[in-house]
Amino acid sequence: MSQYSEALASAAGYCSLAEHCVCEVVEKLKRFDLTAQDQKKLIQYLQDEGYLNESRYVKAFVKDKFRFSKWGRLKIRYALRQKGISATMAEEGLSEIQEADYQEMLTDLLRQKKRSIKANSPYELRGKLIRFAAGRGFELEQAGACLRKMGLNDEE
Repeated sequence: MSQYSEALASAAGYCSLAEHCVCEVVEKLKRFDLTAQDQKKLIQYLQDEGYLNESRYVKAFVKDKFRFSKWGRLKIRYALRQKGISATMAEEGLSEIQEADYQEMLTDLLRQKKRSIKANSPYELRGKLIRFAAGRGFELEQAGACLRKMGLNDEE
């Protein structure tokens, strides 16, 4: 079996197990000694045959990271950029997140975190919760709005 056909079989198997982006497949192909032209040809074949579809990958990635990892839009956008996904495609995937679900997720996360935080003042508590939300990739404005709904106002 030639190096190319072995790489093709390996990549097709890899892509049939779960959604992957081009960047992940290229990383997987590094163990095969393929020329850049062969790599390009292999990627094109996988795309033509439906094994590899970046749009489908982005939608699955956004859905999983939001629903299961409880990440905000900023963190998801950054992770997609790290994987070489275009900004337009990332925004297309992020638009699938419903605003009401986003707010609800953030509010639930902040309520859970509030129970476990030790703070000497409401100001300190608010600061810790905002940093927590930012670390999860949620926008500061969104976190502030959720905290105001929870009764933690800016003035305190």
